[in-house]
Amino acid sequence: MSVNRNQQSTGFTLSDATDFGRKALVGLGIGVVTYLVLRMLFITVANYYKAMNPPPPPPPTVGFGRLPSLVFPEKEEVVWPEKMSLETARNRLPQFGDRAKVFAMEVPTPNLLGDSKARNIAARYGFTSQPEILDANNYRWIKYQPIEYIFEINLINYNFTLRSDYNTRPELITSESLPEKHNAVQTVKSYLRKNEFLPQDIATASGEVSYMRVLAGELFPAVSLSDSDFIQVDINRVPIEGELKMFTPQSNSGIVSAVITGGLQGDDGILQMHYYHQKIIYEDFHTYPLKPIEQAWNELRNGKGYIASGEDVKEAVIREVELGYFDSFIDQPYLQPIYVFSGDDDFVAYVHAIDSSYVIE
Repeated sequence: MSVNRNQQSTGFTLSDATDFGRKALVGLGIGVVTYLVLRMLFITVANYYKAMNPPPPPPPTVGFGRLPSLVFPEKEEVVWPEKMSLETARNRLPQFGDRAKVFAMEVPTPNLLGDSKARNIAARYGFTSQPEILDANNYRWIKYQPIEYIFEINLINYNFTLRSDYNTRPELITSESLPEKHNAVQTVKSYLRKNEFLPQDIATASGEVSYMRVLAGELFPAVSLSDSDFIQVDINRVPIEGELKMFTPQSNSGIVSAVITGGLQGDDGILQMHYYHQKIIYEDFHTYPLKPIEQAWNELRNGKGYIASGEDVKEAVIREVELGYFDSFIDQPYLQPIYVFSGDDDFVAYVHAIDSSYVIE
């Protein structure tokens, strides 16, 4: 029996294998592309869902326990405004987060070196006589050249005040030789640096400069440099996280405040200064819930809070509301946030911003 050599083979040929491989690669490519597209689509949808439905943040840490209430200075015969109105840019209260940081502060205690350290500080400022002991924790020095200066310092926290009789010295009243604003701030910082009174949170602060004039022995703001007799420099700490400013019991005064003349040179040109600085332990903080801003506004209108400026304003028009921190002139255990309401006629008022349930009244 003969075999037909021309009969085509029905087996799996090389051509068939090549064609199958080509189709398999195309199918695999389509599958990979489909997978990647679906994966990207899934990730996009998941991210969108998370953005629209973010998980709730962890609760505030409140690690210091209940906080002491802020101690605002007591003022005699404070008359609360008869009326308060809100006239901000959008005629509504701004919204803040639900929490803020509270920082521990270093509370100084008496030590055996207080007397010698205070004397050394005074000597570097030219006060070398024996001090007058005001009480167990406060000394006073007086010197009479080139004018009369009085220097008082606390032996526990080393905060100090410097005063002089400049307002009775007409020869010091001059605007022609007053320093430029930047130079005025640097003059104050150099004075503080002499006794290592220039910590980082003050050294990097810009400071504010005001032109002042003397009327009947009192300082008042001047319209311009040509109208001024002295320069006032006020320095507060740099804002917390670059945003939340510091506010003192006197809203127009920093924790460092100085009056400078152009009529005397060097340290003698600083006629008046107060220095109130308490160390903040920036790395030791906890978060605490804030009271709603609407609650703080109602408290202020009902006479709760502290008027830092504009005590004689009968109708307070609030133009700005912000969150800041209260930097007291007396030692306090924590740096705590406040709501600040400011407006026309230099009216400024503070309300403690921490939720009342976390404050010891």
